[in-house]
Amino acid sequence: MEKIYPEIEALNKIFIQHSVVIKNSQVDFLNDDRSYSKVEITVSGKDFQFYVEDEYDDFRYNYPLLNLCVVLRELEYYQESATDYSLWCKEHGFDSKNSQISHHFKGLASICKEMGKIIGKIDSKVSDWDFQMSSGAGGVLRKLS
Repeated sequence: MEKIYPEIEALNKIFIQHSVVIKNSQVDFLNDDRSYSKVEITVSGKDFQFYVEDEYDDFRYNYPLLNLCVVLRELEYYQESATDYSLWCKEHGFDSKNSQISHHFKGLASICKEMGKIIGKIDSKVSDWDFQMSSGAGGVLRKLS
């Protein structure tokens, strides 16, 4: 029997409570970087569109809770680096002078604020270690998909 992870239960609670719907584009990418696809997410009836890094190609599984975790990780990372655009660009390999990149980065501020009003603190629930190593809750999310 599979261990029940509170992280997955928390994601599921957000997903159900806020009627989350996530669609990711197969053709629209930030700066033509295929690991950064455009995502449309509806949370409690409010629509958001922004680019999300999918470094591990998790959207291919099309598993709603994994998709939600990936989206929330993007917003979490933005919040951690929001004061340092240059560092954010450097860590993602983007040219900080690129207007599309700059526009995307600036837009994340209002998205985080508005989504936070709806779901509370932006938290992907799964630790970086578990997500990156596909262990614990991160591994189970991928296995369930």
